[in-house]
Amino acid sequence: MHFCNRLGVGVLESVPNTVNYPHNDALYQGNQWNHPFQNRALAEADFVLVVDSDVPWIPMVSKPDDRAAITIIDVDPLKESTPLWHIKARRCHRADAATTLAQLNAFLDRVEIDGEAAERRRRHFADRHRERAAELARLEAPSGEIVTPGYLTACVRRQVGPDAIVLNEGITTYPAICDHMAREKPGTMFTSGGGSLGWNGGAAIGMKLAAPGKTFVVLTGDGSYLFSAPSTVHWMARRYRTPFLQIIYNNRGWKAPKFSTLAVHPNGFASRAKDLDTSFDPPLDYSAIAAAAGGAFARVVKRSEDVEAGIAEGLRIVHADKRCAVLDVWLAHL
Repeated sequence: MHFCNRLGVGVLESVPNTVNYPHNDALYQGNQWNHPFQNRALAEADFVLVVDSDVPWIPMVSKPDDRAAITIIDVDPLKESTPLWHIKARRCHRADAATTLAQLNAFLDRVEIDGEAAERRRRHFADRHRERAAELARLEAPSGEIVTPGYLTACVRRQVGPDAIVLNEGITTYPAICDHMAREKPGTMFTSGGGSLGWNGGAAIGMKLAAPGKTFVVLTGDGSYLFSAPSTVHWMARRYRTPFLQIIYNNRGWKAPKFSTLAVHPNGFASRAKDLDTSFDPPLDYSAIAAAAGGAFARVVKRSEDVEAGIAEGLRIVHADKRCAVLDVWLAHL
């Protein structure tokens, strides 16, 4: 952060699995996942420093300008064990990122920095940061009775506070959760970092055992909730006294396979079909599983006006009764 501030360098994250940079800093330009469009900050950059990123961009969809200078700092900058991976970088440095950034800051202490140029960059990125903040605020507004991911996540953020540890396995809502939780402190949000699903429940138990004084909030898609073996998770949470608040972003189906199919074949048969057989209709009573197996507090929330109260009661149960709380929040159907 010190390195970025002194030079006026904008920060863009690619698929962040932890809190790498505070979202409230004016230089923060957001994060990209598998969005089907070109990222503006990446396209406008004339120099890109890639730090410890396995897939900083997917060039068929979003990439830097061909004239941009690219430098990589990574313990494995060539990704020698990853097939079909290449970045047209001018420089690749095999190095520890923290050590390198400390050395760069020490070097900058000894040289003269173009203060006017750095200030121009700071103003530019601050303007873009404010634009992004305004758009996120718009997405956080309630939209009738239907609960949106942005509104739900903003409600969670306001109630859990900046010190709660958030586990994000939202899959198609990964970006919304990351954006609207807007974490500022290191160690307050994690994803699995892997390609398999169902990590969230067991991770919550393990982390709560390691940090019993912390509040843990699990934000998961309905598919990931099923993959987590919730009956086992909530029985174990009851046995080992590891209460956490779990909120299910329930769109009643497998939305990720639908997205993937339409991304690969946008004009294929699936794009014209009314049903891709990915729905969970009739819907399951997810929170009742946790109640039956682990005595968890269970509530189904279908209207935006009931979200705040549901979260408040869930947190009260976790803190006062020392048992899990599961909110099954219905989003728009996939």
